[in-house]
Amino acid sequence: MRDDENYRRECEAREWINRGYTSKPMVDQLIMRITEIRGKEAAEELRAEMRKQWRLKNDML
Repeated sequence: MRDDENYRRECEAREWINRGYTSKPMVDQLIMRITEIRGKEAAEELRAEMRKQWRLKNDML
């Protein structure tokens, strides 16, 4: 089950990046919204995954 959650988070992170959430102010705003909905831990996990996916995307370019 944990693999499914990791895959879901990876997809979500890529989706937010593709929607243009790439600057610090925009990501901070997104993380605040996610914190209100899902809690701090889930929001910070998403932030970390977005950073990871951003690095992967830039490495491929």
